[in-house]
Amino acid sequence: MGGTGVRTLIVMTVVAVLAFAGLVLAPADAAQAQPQLGIPEQFWAEDWSTHTYRSIQASPRYVGDHVAVYVEDYVDLPDYTVSDLGTTFDGIIYPTLTTALGSEPNPGIDGDHRIAILIYDFNDPTDSIDGSFNYPDMDPSSGFPHSNRREMFYLNLRALRTDPYCAPNLAAHEFAHLIAHHRDALLDVSGRPRSEPAWLVEGFTTYAEHLCGYDGRTTRQVLSYAYDPNFNLTYWEGVQANYGASYLFMRYLLERQGPEFVRTLVDEPLDGVAGVNAALASVGSSSTFDSLFDDWVIANFLNGKLQHLPPYSYSGLSVSAQPVALAGTGPILGETWVANYGAVYLDFPATSNGAPFQVVVDGEVESSLQAALIAWDSAGILTPSVTRLSLLNSEAADTVNVPAGYDRHTLAVWTRGTVGSPSLWPFTYSGALDPPGGIQFLDMGGSDTFYNDVAVLLARGVISGRETPPGSGLWCFAGSENVTRAQFAKMIMLAIDRHTPEIDNDGDPSFPDVRTYDENGYPYDYVEEAVAERIVNGYKNGFFGPQDSITRAQLVLMIVRGAEAVGKELPLYTGSQRVFADVPLSHPYYRQIMTAYTAGILGGYSDGTFRPHSKASRNHVAKMTARLIEHLDGAALPEGLF
Repeated sequence: MGGTGVRTLIVMTVVAVLAFAGLVLAPADAAQAQPQLGIPEQFWAEDWSTHTYRSIQASPRYVGDHVAVYVEDYVDLPDYTVSDLGTTFDGIIYPTLTTALGSEPNPGIDGDHRIAILIYDFNDPTDSIDGSFNYPDMDPSSGFPHSNRREMFYLNLRALRTDPYCAPNLAAHEFAHLIAHHRDALLDVSGRPRSEPAWLVEGFTTYAEHLCGYDGRTTRQVLSYAYDPNFNLTYWEGVQANYGASYLFMRYLLERQGPEFVRTLVDEPLDGVAGVNAALASVGSSSTFDSLFDDWVIANFLNGKLQHLPPYSYSGLSVSAQPVALAGTGPILGETWVANYGAVYLDFPATSNGAPFQVVVDGEVESSLQAALIAWDSAGILTPSVTRLSLLNSEAADTVNVPAGYDRHTLAVWTRGTVGSPSLWPFTYSGALDPPGGIQFLDMGGSDTFYNDVAVLLARGVISGRETPPGSGLWCFAGSENVTRAQFAKMIMLAIDRHTPEIDNDGDPSFPDVRTYDENGYPYDYVEEAVAERIVNGYKNGFFGPQDSITRAQLVLMIVRGAEAVGKELPLYTGSQRVFADVPLSHPYYRQIMTAYTAGILGGYSDGTFRPHSKASRNHVAKMTARLIEHLDGAALPEGLF
């Protein structure tokens, strides 16, 4: 056993003939003599350090009803280990697996009804290969020059010396390989027999260990996968998480369809996903591989919760996929990636008031991204809620809400791309408890310096952000962009709550460059209302410049006038202090800037300037406007830098 976990390899390629041809013996003939205790025989054995084959001599040290256990001559292995393996195979492994999976070739290519198990030193430099099954041994059509021409598999002597009690466990796994290959490939009459992909066949063989009562390895493998669920089910690397994922998927599939379905699946000539779908269709199931994979991803997280939600659970198996714990103030905004046929679970911080929770997900169109918002109750009183996102659209994006009452919320994200592809897919997410205005921005999270001010405007309906592209449900704030004079005319009128549905001054516009842009009069109507409230006057040339970027000084002037328009004037500054290096007493807006400063509407930059002629960004406008609203509401206003 190596540090990377126990691995079983099926030899599927023909290696070169041994260079030392003098040691090569002829392959066994069909209908060879029956094994006799202590009588040596010759075998081809792979050297795992060089992946070449050598001839070894081994003698049967157990001959039973269904198995003959051979041990390489001149090696030390306790009789108890061999005897226990043989009797366990005869009494438990053979009847259990042939009943569940179907019969092996019997009597098979060698004319003997017994399975041969060869124990020898694999000479594996990684100490990670505990057993192997070489299908050309029982396939005369393979043309493999080192076929032993019998139904057999191999166990590594080193593994048995390290753990003498693991032999039956390994034997169950390898015997399942033998049965599965026979029934899936050798009995395939389509003319195009192929072996199952590793991720599926290892599901059979690891499940076989469980059927025989050996859950030691499966438990470790499940834990390995549960600690790293963002692991591709369909891309085989031979590590413990691979085995854990394959076993869990097979276990879940059989719990949904019934244990007898494993026989149907093993006997299905089609392989991989096509074989799963064909087997499901043959028993009249409405499920597909895709639908079961989706449910499996959710089950791997929900199974460990106090309340189960069928079908998202296992029977008699403890599985609890580890989520990524998120932290921070909502909305929690982030970007990460998910493996093809893997899953990532993003666990938002616990909430206390039980308000509705919302998530937004935006991914790559090519990713076949899937997601679900799982709401659950840490006290175990409420049944969990699963809300799927619809991401198979032109933007691979969606927004969903779950009902109030739950204190925990976890976003599960997975993909179903090309089977076997090792691709990784990025996506952006945001989650918040009852976000203001029902909107979350994918460029501004709760940790952003300006978010609280933007949230005030969202809650009042002063802004809604920018939906990009239109109709996508994806919103951004674009805080670094500038604000036009027409845009702020709308914002100030909404902030002081003086906008009316009627179109104002429609027949006699105040400015020749401001016209009705749409049926709602934007920006015409808001500009006219701002004129009526004496918030704007326009330029000296009689124009308003609606598309001009508003300067910070103009912004302050309109904010001060907005407060006056509703009778809640900011306390007028009458002093002569020079707070900002670039705003002398002679500045035309000195009085208004200082009035806003002393009222807590604005602060300035860390270098001691205000930059009155600089263009005002959306972030700066949001902060000043939010503080105006707080002033109008009678809230205390802290100073800030921007």
